[in-house]
Amino acid sequence: MRCSRRNPDSLAPVTRRHFRWALALQLALVIPIGLGAYLGVLPTSLPQLPHFDLLIHAILIGLVGGLFDGALGFRRVLPNLASPRLGALLVILVAGAEEYLQRFSARRTSTWSDFIADVVGVLFFSWLARRPAVFPLPRAASG
Repeated sequence: MRCSRRNPDSLAPVTRRHFRWALALQLALVIPIGLGAYLGVLPTSLPQLPHFDLLIHAILIGLVGGLFDGALGFRRVLPNLASPRLGALLVILVAGAEEYLQRFSARRTSTWSDFIADVVGVLFFSWLARRPAVFPLPRAASG
């Protein structure tokens, strides 16, 4: 099934497969980074670059949100509303829970700014992930 402009919620299986592979690769990057921060292997801040961690939050968690949204086919939470979409909402909920749980870790700090960076990243990358589905690239003619 090809994606059309009339029905942008439908994704070709190949496109959804690409989102799933990219999501698996992104999770293979994000999970060890998170574990490394909890275990004290990675620094939780860089004093030389203030607020750099916010950019990292937005990119790493945002990509997870956008890719998960695409992997689920941009499924809506409520059928009559274009937003919120299920993938982005689930990632925001998990990011919020993980940010709250950082209060119980001696090595991590829980801040609203980190959570807001996560939300902004998820919203941006979820929006960006939808662009190829709404405006697919033309396929090369085989012959």
